[in-house]
Amino acid sequence: MSHRLQTEAPQPSIPLVNIAWIHPFLEILDEVGAPYDQLLEEAGLPSLAVDDASALVPTAAIYEFVHLATAATGIPDLGLRAGRRLEIETILPSGESLWSQPGVFRTLERFIDVCLESSSNVDMWVESRSDRAKTVEFFYQGTFGPENRAFPTVEQFMVALMVRLTRLAAGPRWNPDLVNFRAASVPKLATRRLVGNAEVRCGQTKTSILFPARQWVSRVESFPDPGSAVWKRHRKSLTRWNEAADLVGSLRLVLRAYLPDGSPDIGLAAGLTGSSVRTLQRRLAEGGTSYSQLLEELRHDLALYLLRDPDLQASEISRELGYRDPAIFTRAFRRWTGQTPSQYRRTLHT
Repeated sequence: MSHRLQTEAPQPSIPLVNIAWIHPFLEILDEVGAPYDQLLEEAGLPSLAVDDASALVPTAAIYEFVHLATAATGIPDLGLRAGRRLEIETILPSGESLWSQPGVFRTLERFIDVCLESSSNVDMWVESRSDRAKTVEFFYQGTFGPENRAFPTVEQFMVALMVRLTRLAAGPRWNPDLVNFRAASVPKLATRRLVGNAEVRCGQTKTSILFPARQWVSRVESFPDPGSAVWKRHRKSLTRWNEAADLVGSLRLVLRAYLPDGSPDIGLAAGLTGSSVRTLQRRLAEGGTSYSQLLEELRHDLALYLLRDPDLQASEISRELGYRDPAIFTRAFRRWTGQTPSQYRRTLHT
């Protein structure tokens, strides 16, 4: 297999996010009888990747899905409800020290790591406030701002997680002193149930929660510095964000999630990048490759990776690569390597 050469400055990458973050929304949609499969399709998300904990999809598609879900349910506090449902404990490391005092900032640091590892264009950090005595501010900045139709629901979701996460470490009766929303308004009663008597401000320039640094709060650190290059942090999985620093790298990552639904054509890929087919072809050519070559290399590299798992049958790997007939996969693999998949597997143990 020949690999592309970088001939020009990197093309802008596709903002990506782990599809697992929409699971609470899917649960709510299922409970109210909304057709979430249809909404996934309308948003351009791969339905077969929903349960894949490593699947990365375009952030724009996730926002569109959240917008469609909000419209379909008519629930004004959908984001707050989804944020209350996400099982935070399952995404944080185990260990009593992380949940007991004075582990607040260790807990926040790990949560921030999880968020940054799950999205290529999210920033979260903690700062001490010099203008307020012993006050801490916990910030969130997402890929899109209030101009996006899904922003109010996404912001609700993230604020709910920030409050719940801090409460997990600080105690069940803890509430912030102040909550800043960038959205013009929030559902008042639902927000009050979340934050208690905290002051709530809408239409702000930032999304954050403020709380006093009590005895159980250790020295305040920044995780990471505001404006840091998020993709320098890598996912602890098959993919790394530095592979997604340009258009070609990010397109390779996102197409992985769409392969099981069938061979993604260039029209779908162009939609994922927010461009026309002609523009995508030009941008790929500037990166030293073509769409067919990119798809071929992705399948080749993924096949080599999956064949290392002895529990995966060739038919399962074939489906993961988007081939409906295992024989087609076998012919393709022989073309790539000069071996059949079974022959290649035997070489792994010699």
